[in-house]
Amino acid sequence: MTLPGSRSFVRGGVVFMVIGLLAALAVVTACGDDDDDDDDDDEDETTVEAETEEATEEPPATEEATEEVTETPSATPEAEEGVIHVRAGLNDPEDITIAVLEYLPESITVAVDTTVRWELSSPEPHSVSFFPEGQQPPPPGDESVFGPTPPTGPFDGTAFVNSGLAPLGPEPVEFDVVFATPGTFSYLCVIHPLMTGTVTVVEDEAEADTQTDVDQRGDDELEQWLEDGRAAKADLVAQEPRSEANPDGTTTWYVEMGATTEHTDILAFAPVDAPVAVGDTVVFVNNSLAPHTATFANGNPIPPPVGPEVAMVVPGPSPQTLNTTDYFNTGLLPPNAPPGAGPPEAVRSFAFVVPEADQFVYLCILHVPSGMEGSITAE
Repeated sequence: MTLPGSRSFVRGGVVFMVIGLLAALAVVTACGDDDDDDDDDDEDETTVEAETEEATEEPPATEEATEEVTETPSATPEAEEGVIHVRAGLNDPEDITIAVLEYLPESITVAVDTTVRWELSSPEPHSVSFFPEGQQPPPPGDESVFGPTPPTGPFDGTAFVNSGLAPLGPEPVEFDVVFATPGTFSYLCVIHPLMTGTVTVVEDEAEADTQTDVDQRGDDELEQWLEDGRAAKADLVAQEPRSEANPDGTTTWYVEMGATTEHTDILAFAPVDAPVAVGDTVVFVNNSLAPHTATFANGNPIPPPVGPEVAMVVPGPSPQTLNTTDYFNTGLLPPNAPPGAGPPEAVRSFAFVVPEADQFVYLCILHVPSGMEGSITAE
């Protein structure tokens, strides 16, 4: 089965519609608790947690914290009879702000009656979603694909099967599908539609991948996508600050909100430093293919990325004058999607006036676990 339009989707276009509806995803956690009743699942989950503990840990969003993690997340260390493990997305172990939005590896070949176990352990949630042949994925914002629809038996390609978004917390999640029918089955992540995979099921076990094959190919692809993401991150942070002189003698500065490649999201603001003066204006512009916020919490509670508060513009529309006590939020700034043909820049932007010499720390509510934060220092 070939998933319709699997690589023709624009990643950010769907992501933007997801966030306002994620409150419905509380069911995912409940379903995960039910799975814990099975003793065998407990043993498997413990093994995965032990091996992925370092990769799933959520350090503060600073360069110092991310530099401490240097080991590439490893694949499954032990082969299990009849089970093949596949990693579903990872963040760069050397820079958590680089998210690899791919299944590792993208394609596998397994024998009939093999269980494929997807390991979802990155700071960014993903899904493993199979749609029946001929059925298009639902339009953006459809809540039905955000919660899990587990298989009711061996998968033959005729039913919708979905892990739901996971993980929604620090604990890794596993999702199992048993393939009993020969054929080729495509799947995707419902919030990252460029993130696609294929399972080919064969009768002859000699033609199937071993766990070693899968791990090696996944590691090779991961290194390629990490190189891709690291180059994009270097380009992003190396940008010269874009600015415009204002008639009153002040300056308007522009901050880029992340970047996107075919295989990665760069979850960082740039430029890192700009010579902002009192009275200047800082404009956040989203030219990436993912939605973002610029949120100044100033010690106030930060809302979770699973409720309506994330989209609320507080205290009002652009421009706003900053201070160091109140809560400010741009709301969701939409992505520039399709690339270069998204909403006008004015719709993807938000301006803040800097009224005094101080440091103003901001973050993206959607990507706190991936360390997306920055600061404005005015002198």
